[in-house]
Amino acid sequence: MCAANRIDEDETELDAAELAEWKGMRDPIIRDICRGKLVIDGEGRPVWTTEQGKALVFERATAATFMALETYGKGKDVSNTLAAIADMTGTGKGELSKLMAGDMHGVNRIAQLFLADR
Repeated sequence: MCAANRIDEDETELDAAELAEWKGMRDPIIRDICRGKLVIDGEGRPVWTTEQGKALVFERATAATFMALETYGKGKDVSNTLAAIADMTGTGKGELSKLMAGDMHGVNRIAQLFLADR
């Protein structure tokens, strides 16, 4: 997944704070994979399966994804994050707004990894 999405996973040049931040993003995603909530398809795309059984396939973030982060202005972080996730998954914001909390946390982890400056 990291290679397919051009996410640098080389830890050799990270200082202690950067390494802790990287592991903080990576380790929960690994747990999601181990639990079977997240799978990586043949093209390296993460696929999150919701409690309702819908598969959300994540594409690489684009400039439009970053623009979606500004859809609702300051102080609307959750709404802006959902707009970015909607852009990456091609899923409507209304549909994403019905995600259960555990699913929201999971898709947010993937989004944060894709949006990180790594």
